[in-house]
Amino acid sequence: MKISVIIPNYNGVKELEICFASLEKQTYRNFNVILADNGSTDGSVKYTKSNFPHHEIVMLDKNYGFAKAINAGLQFALAINNSEYILLLNNDIELKEDFLARGIETFQKIKEASFIAVKMLNYFNRDIIDDCGDFIKANGGSPFARGHGEKDTGQYDKPEFIFGACAGAAFYKKEVFDKIGIFDEDYFAYLEDLDFSFRLQLAGYKCYYNPEIVCYHKRGETSKKIDGFNIRMSEKNLIALRLKNYPLSIYLKYTPLFFIARIVRYYKFIKLHPPVIFRSAVKGYLKGLSEIPKTLRKRRKVQKTKCVNTKYIESLFGTE
Repeated sequence: MKISVIIPNYNGVKELEICFASLEKQTYRNFNVILADNGSTDGSVKYTKSNFPHHEIVMLDKNYGFAKAINAGLQFALAINNSEYILLLNNDIELKEDFLARGIETFQKIKEASFIAVKMLNYFNRDIIDDCGDFIKANGGSPFARGHGEKDTGQYDKPEFIFGACAGAAFYKKEVFDKIGIFDEDYFAYLEDLDFSFRLQLAGYKCYYNPEIVCYHKRGETSKKIDGFNIRMSEKNLIALRLKNYPLSIYLKYTPLFFIARIVRYYKFIKLHPPVIFRSAVKGYLKGLSEIPKTLRKRRKVQKTKCVNTKYIESLFGTE
């Protein structure tokens, strides 16, 4: 069973050194690597060609964002059509040596799993959790990475079905892309993986969290270079995430909580952060509002794929 490992990259040559080295150490060897490069100018492509000539490279002419890079890699992998599984992997990840082996083992044991979330730990402080599965809050509808920033004491060591997987390191059966499509490129970056998880859940595909599949993440190594970028994109994309994917009854039920959650969040931006953060949030929010007509057109397509009941979707929401 072959895995296609797709790595989006933008000026991340230093991160690639560690990521590629950890792939070379994998005990499971039936995989190929596809670097989806977003027009890097730091020698990332040259480094890959020189040191890992067996890796495939999909080159974009400029930085189109995470979603488009992932899609370019996916389209390449799906066209080859020789892998049963896809691993989406950030360039700033280091994998444990058994990472791929445990991913394959999980798919073999858990037949209902269509995609797999893993335990992501902080690269620099390895007893600190980065992400143990992605969720949407039951009250307020805000996304969160379970356990982020917490000390790992085994509190998330229970294997279970959950809402979604962080695409920084997540396994998918190839068939989900054949049936549901690829990532929404209008997201550019941030929440595109949660959007994809939501679409999969609506269509009846389940996410399984396996805490024995472990990697180490330098969260934000690319995006932190841009002031307020993550805030701007998250605020824009949050509007689309909700409007596009929520079943109508849940959307109406939680709309007042959406409003309250955003007011609280903006108050914190003003009180706790530099002015650029608040300005970035407002810019993102306004951009999201301007895209509502486009989002509603997408909603019609997404909701047509829904084959699970609304109570099931709501049961997947969580609390921090």
